[in-house]
Amino acid sequence: MKEASRVQTARISIKSILFGLLLMPLCVYLVALEEMIWHSLHWSSMSLPQISVFFLFVLIVVNKIASRILCKELFSRSELLMIYVIISTTLAFTAHDNMVCLMGVLPHATFFATAENDWINLFYQYLPDWLVIRDDKTAYYFYKGESAFWSTGFYRFWIKPAIAWSFLISLLFFMLLCISTILRKQWIESERLAYPIIQIPLEMTDSTSGFFQNRVMWIGFSVAGAISLINGLSFIYPNIPRFPIKEANYDLSNYFTHAPWNSLGTMPLRFYPFLIGLSFLIPLDLTFSTWFFYLFRKLERLIGATMGWNIPKYPFFGEQATGAMIGLCLTAIYLGRWHLVEVFRKVIGLDSTLDDKDEPMGYRTAVLSFLGGMVVLMIFCGHLGMSQWLVPLFFGLYFVIAIAMTRMRAEVGPPLHAIVLVNPQIILVTGLGTRKLGTANLTMFSLFYWFNRLNRSHPMPHQLEAFKIAERTGANTSRLFWAMMLALVVGVLLTFWIFPYTLYRYGATTAGELLGAGSQAYSSLSGWLQHPNPPDYVSSSVIGVSFLFSIGMMWMRMRFLRFPFHPAGYVLGVSSGTIDVYWFALFVCWLAKLLILRHGGVRSYRKVLPFFMGLVLGDFVVGCYWGLLSIVIGVPLYTTWF
Repeated sequence: MKEASRVQTARISIKSILFGLLLMPLCVYLVALEEMIWHSLHWSSMSLPQISVFFLFVLIVVNKIASRILCKELFSRSELLMIYVIISTTLAFTAHDNMVCLMGVLPHATFFATAENDWINLFYQYLPDWLVIRDDKTAYYFYKGESAFWSTGFYRFWIKPAIAWSFLISLLFFMLLCISTILRKQWIESERLAYPIIQIPLEMTDSTSGFFQNRVMWIGFSVAGAISLINGLSFIYPNIPRFPIKEANYDLSNYFTHAPWNSLGTMPLRFYPFLIGLSFLIPLDLTFSTWFFYLFRKLERLIGATMGWNIPKYPFFGEQATGAMIGLCLTAIYLGRWHLVEVFRKVIGLDSTLDDKDEPMGYRTAVLSFLGGMVVLMIFCGHLGMSQWLVPLFFGLYFVIAIAMTRMRAEVGPPLHAIVLVNPQIILVTGLGTRKLGTANLTMFSLFYWFNRLNRSHPMPHQLEAFKIAERTGANTSRLFWAMMLALVVGVLLTFWIFPYTLYRYGATTAGELLGAGSQAYSSLSGWLQHPNPPDYVSSSVIGVSFLFSIGMMWMRMRFLRFPFHPAGYVLGVSSGTIDVYWFALFVCWLAKLLILRHGGVRSYRKVLPFFMGLVLGDFVVGCYWGLLSIVIGVPLYTTWF
């Protein structure tokens, strides 16, 4: 049975790969307008990409129609999921929190350098010519718009940066795939992690599950879809009443207006249907842990205001999250230590209990490819002016954060995870100070800011989720590995064609996130150079304490089955920039799930689960309809998110 499945996958996957690649130009263009120019519907900033689910839904509908007319479905389950994987993994690097922000970094220093900020003397000469746009006219029309990218010849100044950045992006994606290959068997087959995010696409494509015949699912779909439909009509015709699911005035902080209570900050109560649906999929203890540490964050601010503490950076949210992320990564490595020992034995040619015949690539190949990739990074970054000794430290921290983020998605499956102030730049500046690092290294830190700014759209969690999908469907993981790699290269090249074309037409001054990314990168660099900092021992101590705290939580979870706290919830609660939006959804889902399991048991939980999946699907499908309609008529419309 397994062999037959593999033969079928090998025979049909070429069609699914090609179809996924054909959808990529449309996906990239949708991102360019909605996420970059209009800054409205963020298709790709969610853990479960909205646009991927929408296309999957459309293809399933097409399949049903084809089966009635042609008596044959156009796509098998493996093919549908392959298309989903190609879109999801590629958009993770080419969309909002990555290459959209990269667009903001490339011409920013050239256009915004003035006599007042003195960027020309501070760092401009350290910017590599083949990573940025130096031509004044090319940068000017990039922001002004109302110009053509191709006929004006501006594209000539983008060729070198496009090649250089495409190489770096592809290399990082490949190295992350190597790590995913090494961890795949341990996380998916041995530990059997939950991977809550992929439950919906798996259910949608499983013809035996009865997902689309389930009335409870369609009730949830109808509720969310009706809310989105009515709110969309209200956006066009304001006389139509709308459902106030994301109104800013539902904020508990409105009732805490006097000191020290006003230090709590915003505490909005919002009711996004897809956030409620996805939050219900999170394991019960992890849901509790996340909203608890969100309130813990508020308590820290309240204590500081009550005590009158005027300590810079207090309460060190970024440092707390950084220490917990490092602890989460090292804990995951510790739990899989015997697996890694067997991988090492395999690499050096000793007898091993592991069989890597069914892996995306052999363990020896994966390890040596990763090490080779690190050498290439050292050479590449050395040519950019970065110190050789710093490259393994910087990218080593990047991979540590990536592993922790992927572990978080595999266990918790948060709907959103904007982990702010957690990146290699901040860790190295905190630990070493700016003087030791020097101008050239700090400049490279700023140029690399775009791919570790928020950690909201990270490719590695999608890669492991893709391998989990392959494990559930019997797909060929080796073919999947190279399909993802091919899709990434094609997607990056398309992005360097479509994004500049769109920006020169509309002007980058309309792209708020793009401007923000460039401003944050170079403003931080200017601050480091104008006000050099020594090593920050207080912040380093907070990182160390939070690291030990996260290790302690994991130790307690291993000792006591019902211990409710988890480092991933700690990270999301204290640092996530989006937890304010859905903390109340987490609380509501936790309470509902607790009552259902306590009074109705697992059987009742399984009966109501399709309703919450329907909330996600209905919100996504109707929300994408408004997004696509806005592209057609050229006017931003109602959005389900942002």
